[in-house]
Amino acid sequence: MPALVEVDLTRSFPRRFIPKDASMGEWSDIAPLFAALLGRHPASVAELERWLEDCSELFSAYSEERAKRYIAMTTQTDDPAREAAYQKFVEEIVPKFKSQTFELQKAYLKNPFRKQLPKERYAVMDRRVENLVALFREENVALETEEALLSKDYQKIQGAMTITVNGQELTGQQASKFLEEPDRKLRQEVWEKMAARRLQDKDAIDGIYDKMIALRTRIASNAGFPNYRDYTFPRKERFDYTPADCYRFHDGVERAVLPVVKQILAERRRQLGVESLRPWDLDVDSLNRPPLRPFSTAAELVQGTRDIFDRVHPALGQQFRFMAQEGLLELENRKGKAPGGYQSTLHERRVPFIFMNAVGRDYDVRTLLHEGGHAFHMLAARQEP
Repeated sequence: MPALVEVDLTRSFPRRFIPKDASMGEWSDIAPLFAALLGRHPASVAELERWLEDCSELFSAYSEERAKRYIAMTTQTDDPAREAAYQKFVEEIVPKFKSQTFELQKAYLKNPFRKQLPKERYAVMDRRVENLVALFREENVALETEEALLSKDYQKIQGAMTITVNGQELTGQQASKFLEEPDRKLRQEVWEKMAARRLQDKDAIDGIYDKMIALRTRIASNAGFPNYRDYTFPRKERFDYTPADCYRFHDGVERAVLPVVKQILAERRRQLGVESLRPWDLDVDSLNRPPLRPFSTAAELVQGTRDIFDRVHPALGQQFRFMAQEGLLELENRKGKAPGGYQSTLHERRVPFIFMNAVGRDYDVRTLLHEGGHAFHMLAARQEP
């Protein structure tokens, strides 16, 4: 196997431009940094590169503060203090930061030495900044704040959902294990309880969805787009394919993949010996074998996943071990925790963070392997200024 990029996991990245005691949660500490950057007018390629590095240092410190508050909030959505800290940042810091970042981006595009930067190093960043400036609208900043708070509300609703199975209160993720059990009556009972619990919050969730559609339609319209889909393609930097390409891909899937899926489901129905497949028949082993339970604790999941990465490449095992030792894995599901999984980045420390909801399923192993891939990608870029 070819050598992986050497990653110095012990290296730290002390602040050079930002004062050591500056807080990214206080606008009074942030505003002078923007003023200093906007007051500089790089007069050479070298000065422009140094200016970009100082901008990057500010963006990294800000992004880490936002990530830490988001991680804390999603880790325990029923903690009022964590929710308040995240909401304060989203309402008071993020809008001002976005507006000032727009000013920095415009200053970069106007700099006469921008076109002299080495293209092989800066072309992607340059295209990205041009795109962000073209899409920015001041009136959308407040709308994006509303959108972020609606997402927080949705996660809080999801984190509070539980059902009772065999006298025990379980989260949706914990209850999902029963959908893999050979006992079809039990599977149906659990699935129906989960569906009924979600329906209790139907009006609240539908209300959030309706508000998001209205907000996103306004955001797109403000930026000059006929709909949010057309706006979000450039917003997510999908430069190399279009909505039309996606429709053609969908058509190809319908022609080539859907017939195979129908065959697989027909074979599943036959193997299970049922007249028709129901929603509670889709996760169980089709031969009614007991479900795979590869681990029972987060420690076992970490150990087993590390062993897998070690066998792929020792460097990956070392990097994953580093994440475990540094407390960068938040794996176990519990009541109050936001659903899903993600890999975030603590940009100032330049380390990845993995969040997920493991309950002992085979699926959880694949989720951690997947998020680990994102983490290794981030670490491979750790040395970049």
